[in-house]
Amino acid sequence: MACQIELQKDGSFTFPYVSEGCLALFGIPPDDLQNDASCFLRLIHPEDIPALLDTLKKSAQTLCFWNWEGRITLPGGESKWISLGATPQSTASGLPRWEGIILNTTQSKLGELEVKRVQQQLLELSSHIQDAKEQERLRIAREVHDEIGSLLTAMRMDLSWLIQRLPKDNAKLTEKARTIEELVNRAITSASHLAHRLRPGFLDCFGIIAAIEIEAQEFSKRSGISCTIVKSQENIELPEAYSITLFRVCQEALNNILKHAQAKHVQIEIVKGTDHLELIISDDGVGFSEATRNKPRSFGLRGVQERVAHLGGTVKIASTLGKGTQIAIFVPLVEETPQQALFGDNTI
Repeated sequence: MACQIELQKDGSFTFPYVSEGCLALFGIPPDDLQNDASCFLRLIHPEDIPALLDTLKKSAQTLCFWNWEGRITLPGGESKWISLGATPQSTASGLPRWEGIILNTTQSKLGELEVKRVQQQLLELSSHIQDAKEQERLRIAREVHDEIGSLLTAMRMDLSWLIQRLPKDNAKLTEKARTIEELVNRAITSASHLAHRLRPGFLDCFGIIAAIEIEAQEFSKRSGISCTIVKSQENIELPEAYSITLFRVCQEALNNILKHAQAKHVQIEIVKGTDHLELIISDDGVGFSEATRNKPRSFGLRGVQERVAHLGGTVKIASTLGKGTQIAIFVPLVEETPQQALFGDNTI
C-alpha cells in the first residue's frame, strides 16, 4: 500500500493519500483511513505502538528514513505483520510529510520466527546432549576408577604375593611373572588416565582454578609449550555446569593449539567479576584466516560456542595469520537460589 503521512502540530498524524491497497491490507476502505488516521493506530498491537511512535519521532526530528515493523489485528480478528518504510520531506508548515509504502510481511516474518524457534530448539537439544555426555562420562569414569581400578590393584597385590613365593631357581617363571606385573601396572596407569580424560576428579574436588592449572601442566608436559595461568583469585566457586563447561572449553582450546597453532607459549586468564566470569586463552602461534574458521567441518570452535551459549555467554575469537589466536569467553553469573545451593540443578 502506497501512502502519504503528515505530522500535525498536536503530535498526531494524518493520511493525505492512501492507495487502493488499503482495503486488502487493513480491511478498511482508503477513504476511512484518510478521514480518520486513528483507525490505523487501533489496528496496531498494543505492544508495538511505542516502537511506532518512537521511530516516528526520531524520523521527524532528524528527517531520517522512517522504518518500522509490527503487528496489526484486522476488524475480523486476523493478525498480520506489516512493514512501514517512508522518506520524510519538509512542508511549508515546517512539519514533515512522509511518502512511502506499507507491506504485508506476515509470511516472511513467520518464517523468520520459525527459524528462530528451530534454532532455539537445536540449541536446547545440543545442550541436553552435552549434559547427557557429561553424565555418561562421569558414570564411566567412576566405574573405571572404582571397579576396574580396584580389580587391577587387587591383581597387582596378588601378583606381588605370588612372585615372592616363586621358586628361586626358576628364573623363567619369575621373569614371566614380572612381565605380567608390569602389564598390570601399565593397565592401572592407562585406566587412571582414561578416567581422568573422561572426568577429571580434581575438578569436582578442588574447583575450576586447580583443574585448569593441572590441565595446563599436563599440556606443557605433552607438548613442550610453556603455559602461564593468570587468575583473579586462588579459588573461584562456580556451579557444576559452569565449571565443566569452562574446563571443556579450555581442553578444546589447548587441543586445537597442540594440533594447529605451532605455538611456543600459551596464556590462560580466568577472572571473576561481580556478575560475570571471563576466560581468555591466547597463543603466539601461526593463527588462522576467517575462511579456515568457517570451514564446514570446523566443529571444535562451534562446539565451544554452543557450550557457552547454553550458559547465556558469548565467545569472541580473534586471530591473525602469523600473530597467534585469542579466544575470549564471557559468561554472566546468576546468583543461586537457596534450593540450587542445596540441591544443585536437581529439582525436588
